[in-house]
Formats: sequence, C-alpha cells, structure tokens
Amino acid sequence: MNKNFIKVLVTTTAAISLMGMTADSSINQPQIVKAAQASQKSVSMLVYKYSANHTSRQKSMARGFVGTKAHVGVKNGKITKLIVHVDGKNSPLGKGKNVESIIRNLKINGISGKKANITKNHSSFDFVFPAKAFQNDSWSKMKVTINFGGKMTEDAWIKFGKIGGIKTAATPKTKAVSHKKVSKKASH
Repeated sequence: MNKNFIKVLVTTTAAISLMGMTADSSINQPQIVKAAQASQKSVSMLVYKYSANHTSRQKSMARGFVGTKAHVGVKNGKITKLIVHVDGKNSPLGKGKNVESIIRNLKINGISGKKANITKNHSSFDFVFPAKAFQNDSWSKMKVTINFGGKMTEDAWIKFGKIGGIKTAATPKTKAVSHKKVSKKASH
C-alpha cells in the first residue's frame, strides 16, 4: 500500500476514534442541569391594632398567635409565596387549645391564605398566601376571622420588613391629587 494512504487512514481512524470517545463521553456523562434556585427567607412582620393610616403602634392581639416573623418563598429572585405561621403556645388565649378551629381565616391585602402543615393536636399551622399578598418593606392590611364561641372579624396592620435582592412587581401609579388654593373673587 501507499505510505500516504496509510498515513491518511491512520490519521482518519485516530480522528474518528477521538471524536467517538468525545461523543461517547458526553453521552455517557450525566447532564448537569441547574435546578431553579428555590429557597425560603425569613422577614420581620409586626402586627399592630387597626387605626386610620396605620398610625397606631399598639400591638395587636394577633401578634401572640402569628409572632414577629413570616417566611417568603423565593425562586429565581422572585417572591413565590408568603407563609405566616400560627401557633397558640405564645398566647394565653391559645395555649393548649385547638388553634386551628379558633383562627378560622386570615386575609392579607384582601387575599385569603390557605391552611397547611396543621399539627396533629391542631395547636399550630401555616397560612400560605400567593406572592401578591406580600409587600416588601411596606404596610399591609390584615383581616382575621376568629371563633371564641362566636365568629368575629378584626382588622389589623402588618409592617413587613425588607428582603433584599428580589424582583418586585411595579407598583401602579396613582393620580396625584391637586391641592390648589381656590381664591374667591369678591363680588361687586
């Protein structure tokens, strides 16, 4: 055989062999796919008695049940859910009681939470809300429906703390209200 032909054959075989190893190794290697970064972050949550324009700084009785922290689910830098934990052990009205039957409903910014993670003795559970219930570093209106022998609904304010590094939906702009001074013309 021709020496050039053998060189080409050996070189081609070696190249095909190397390409085959590269192709095989990439096929047989496990594909590394990064999962979406999902986590939970803790955020401060202070509940105050209801007052016009949230001027009151009196602690709401609800704070004994919900504490001073909430959790938000975060995925890819966006809030996915708000979780408020309810526990009767920190309130004299709920200690040792079926708190799940006492706290009937919780709304934040007009959105009802869904009960989850209810303990066997019903003394604690979570209210899980969609992302739009959470207002980063802002005031939110809370409405709680309770049953201490009679159904009762109470309003309160929540001041959420700030979570950095998240994308939030743009707040819709409201029309500015003009407060021009109106002068009265003297009539003759």
